[in-house]
Amino acid sequence: MLKEEILNSEKINEMYEEIADELNISDAVFDSANRSYKALGEYLDNNLEDYKVVIFPQGSMNLGTLIKPVDKADDYDLDAVCKVYHDFDSPEDLKNLIGDVLKNSDRYSKLLVKEEGKRCWTLKYSEDANFHMDILPSMPNAQVNDNSIIITHKEDGKYTFMVSNPEDYAAWFDKLQEKERRILFERAKSEFSAKVEDLRKYKIRTTLQKTIQILKRHRDIKYSNVSPEEKDNKPISIIITTLVGYLYTGDETILDLIYKFVNDFHKYIEIDENGKYIIHNPINEEENFADKWAIYPQRKDAFYSWVEDLKNDLITNNFMIFDDLIDKGSHLKSIFGTTVIESVFEKRAKAMDKKYIKTESIATLTNNETKTEVRKHNFYGN
Repeated sequence: MLKEEILNSEKINEMYEEIADELNISDAVFDSANRSYKALGEYLDNNLEDYKVVIFPQGSMNLGTLIKPVDKADDYDLDAVCKVYHDFDSPEDLKNLIGDVLKNSDRYSKLLVKEEGKRCWTLKYSEDANFHMDILPSMPNAQVNDNSIIITHKEDGKYTFMVSNPEDYAAWFDKLQEKERRILFERAKSEFSAKVEDLRKYKIRTTLQKTIQILKRHRDIKYSNVSPEEKDNKPISIIITTLVGYLYTGDETILDLIYKFVNDFHKYIEIDENGKYIIHNPINEEENFADKWAIYPQRKDAFYSWVEDLKNDLITNNFMIFDDLIDKGSHLKSIFGTTVIESVFEKRAKAMDKKYIKTESIATLTNNETKTEVRKHNFYGN
């Protein structure tokens, strides 16, 4: 690679770092969400006296890959698992146990979305909170010794049980980042006053997390103005997260990992003798994250189409992104949204002003020193 190309890549990667930071959840929303998780857990534990109940975040909130919604009118989508330590015979009983206790609360009944989801109950918090929370009723899977859970699913009015394991998936995801995270923690000791072990995932994020945030934003922008039918085909986050995770080694930049994803993602997609596409759950080989592709082949086509757009926008047209760095970011705005890019450029301008002021102050100081009259020295001796 030519020296100029390396320099350009470094500048583009620096821009991706800044975009990922801009996409990340704010301190205010994060703290508000944490308080809400804790309050909900306490309420459920206090009001389900006959059961031991544990509530914990899952999905992008737990993985540190949550991103801002595209539309200001939208809010953050937070997921919580409510694990009830009891062996239920009926999925409907488990689902309604949580629904009923929420409906009986003066506070949560006002936040509860009346229509239940296929798997969750949804709490819609105030506009100031800027998020809603999907609560997944579950119970431990007594047939295994790991962290897998039994969840409920409602389709066409019928309830069924399904198996899931968000805790072990999060553990797999965290383990991938151990090498890079150690380096980041060491660096953070001088940047944060908190103890390293107390630093939160959203504060110190790895290349893996930031790359997934970049890819999810590109996908969300692509599907922001499509019909409801097309939106159903939107590539799901668990597939994106898993494939990027398979490719990540801890030594890449964001640009490197995007390049690996668009060129090598297919290495982790199997096609069996019947033409069925398989993306294995890394903690459960029997679970196929692409199982819906057999039922809805348009979702498979949409995924491959999105990856091709991603390749064109972020790899093939890198020269356009480089031009954006010294222009107004028009190409980047079309990829990541106007608000995000304008905020990044505004922060860049402020940083440049500070750098300029600092440099100018040094120059002024030097000039003043030059103008100061210096006492004449007389040197004696040899």
